Amino acid sequence: MTYSFNTDKSISIRDETEFQRFIGYELELFPEEGKAICALDIDAKYANRSGVVHGAIVTMLLDNACGASCSASVDPTGKQPFVTLSLTVNFIAPAICKRLVAKGKVVGGGKSTLFAEAELFDEKNQLIATATGPFKRAPQRDARLDDA
Repeated sequence: MTYSFNTDKSISIRDETEFQRFIGYELELFPEEGKAICALDIDAKYANRSGVVHGAIVTMLLDNACGASCSASVDPTGKQPFVTLSLTVNFIAPAICKRLVAKGKVVGGGKSTLFAEAELFDEKNQLIATATGPFKRAPQRDARLDDA
């Protein structure tokens, strides 16, 4: 797991979980702004039967950007867990690209539930998809799947 604090007051997260290593995405958190970026370099393994990036990958990037923005907004280390209560995704354009970047931000909420939104762009800055949803602050867990 790699957490690095950059000079622009962001936190880069690489290899934090098995899932992150498996998929290969990167997270960048901006605690002072309540924002996060989730990025992924794309190749053919992410394609669906139509030859474009699978909707599950698109959704995962948007969900991570939203959840990470919630974590960043309440915890300067970005480690406060949040769980997705619901996520609405709007697919705008097919993703046929080399890189996708989801930009998430907190847009409202209270103490335990926050509302976040994200936009997903390709390397040409074309809008691919958007997402919105509520995210609930979750307790740190003693039991985890990686312990089973």
